[in-house]
Amino acid sequence: MDRDIESAVDTITKCIDENKLEEAAKLFDALDPPRAMDVILRLDSDERMKLFTAADLNNLLEVLARLPDEIIYEIASVKGVDDMAKTIVKLPIDEIADVLFKLPSKMRIEILRVLPSELSSEVVKVMKFPPESVGGIMTTQIPVFEENVTVGEALDTYIHRTKLGLYDKHNYIYVIDRNGKLVGHIDTKVLLTKPRNLKLGNCIEKVRVTVDPFSDREEASKIAVTYDLIEVPVVDMDGRFLGIVSLDDLLDVMVSEYSEDLLKYGGFIETIKSSYIATNPLKLALRRVPTLVYLYLINIITGGITAIFEDVIQRTAILAAFMPMLADNSGNIGSQASALILRGLVTGEIRLSKSDIVKILVKEFATTTIMLILLAPLSFIIGFVIPYTTKWDLEYALGIASVVTIALAVSCYVADIVGSLLPILLARIRIDPATASAPVVTSIGDIITVSVYFTVASLLFRL
Repeated sequence: MDRDIESAVDTITKCIDENKLEEAAKLFDALDPPRAMDVILRLDSDERMKLFTAADLNNLLEVLARLPDEIIYEIASVKGVDDMAKTIVKLPIDEIADVLFKLPSKMRIEILRVLPSELSSEVVKVMKFPPESVGGIMTTQIPVFEENVTVGEALDTYIHRTKLGLYDKHNYIYVIDRNGKLVGHIDTKVLLTKPRNLKLGNCIEKVRVTVDPFSDREEASKIAVTYDLIEVPVVDMDGRFLGIVSLDDLLDVMVSEYSEDLLKYGGFIETIKSSYIATNPLKLALRRVPTLVYLYLINIITGGITAIFEDVIQRTAILAAFMPMLADNSGNIGSQASALILRGLVTGEIRLSKSDIVKILVKEFATTTIMLILLAPLSFIIGFVIPYTTKWDLEYALGIASVVTIALAVSCYVADIVGSLLPILLARIRIDPATASAPVVTSIGDIITVSVYFTVASLLFRL
């Protein structure tokens, strides 16, 4: 597949360079949606704009909502408001909203005016919710009937509306009361087996859990995993049924949130939501620089602590040789603990309760103790061999080895506790715990390690 995409990109690029736009469009239109998306992401902006003028882009329809903002804007700019409206009218309502959210407000309003009035009003209902909320991704075009409707009436209407293509993907038929409040649901296949004269209210199942439209969309995915659901009903504060979050949207949310958390944990203050391949170097640099500047500032603290112990280093220079090993070790232990706790928070396995926090502290203390039983002897041996082979002084080598091992033990305990508690602390104050990134934890570990290391050395050698 990779070779096919590479070959398609090369061929289409060559046709565009030779101004054979019709041939390039023909080659592009023959690609299936995933391959078409991969090709688009790998073309330069100028090449894409030329291709969009000649291609009909029907094969991008399925993946249109997943394209980066800048590419959506390029398509709308080339095709114009009318053609863009004709294209997105074929999409589900939640995907239309996703596409429009990626366009400038003026263009968004113009497209909404061109869309059929009934469709436009449905899209506006979804767009009143933030894009990152449950309401921003919910599907409203699903079968909904009142509880006093018979099975036969419901099936006749359902079949008729299905033939007209008025429903998005769904698995259940939802039943409401006269006030629009959700009463229950029934599997579409099960409904076919019920007597036609039976009232829907007498053959439904109670909905186990619902989510409100202003909740973070990640909440819907957590609920789906916890309750093993293939779609999550959305109701307002009064219990009125609004729509569902379907399985394909739940999967998209999980992938998106995982990617976002991964970037935050890697130290990105502002995550990159567009494709890496399509993002220009300037934008990448601007996203990465803030963390690097932060690390430089943190290193001032580490350097300041080291400077305080300048006399210690001058009198026992061999101490400097073990700083990288100790700092890396404590940073890695803190990052590992932070990653484990973060995963537990994301999956809902760890709650922000006192009992769970106590369990985490006890478990991490025990885990660090077991790791030190394995690591401390190795650290002592390394701390002994290097100074002994340089001075051949047994007492001196034992002293250095003791300093290294004590510093290792203390810094490991502290770094592990900090790495464990930092994501929890951030979650308690309603900050995304993923911002407890590896660089942050590592920097804290460095400061702790350097402080402990030289303090122990000063006391042990009376420097």
